[in-house]
Amino acid sequence: MTKCDCSERIDTVITSAKEFEELKEFFHSQVAKGVFSEVPVTKPHYVGYDGYGKETKWYANKWYICNDCGTLWEFDYPDFPASGFVRKLKEFGFSQDID
Repeated sequence: MTKCDCSERIDTVITSAKEFEELKEFFHSQVAKGVFSEVPVTKPHYVGYDGYGKETKWYANKWYICNDCGTLWEFDYPDFPASGFVRKLKEFGFSQDID
């Protein structure tokens, strides 16, 4: 297996369609190479309330875990004009307490 470069990667805000496509392809290729695996998204990245007191939860589109170091990456697709993001949800030692 290829050694990861998670320690050098940083969180990213996605502000263009080009960035989005590049990141999507990056994660797809890393899964194909066995560097990352997809993990079911189990927790929202945002919990809030609407004007009527009803709870609203927003979930990322994808989670990926690094098979080398255990970093969990969260990928929220942009819905332009709203940006998306990629961030380290849990770094170096993913544990099942995410559920």
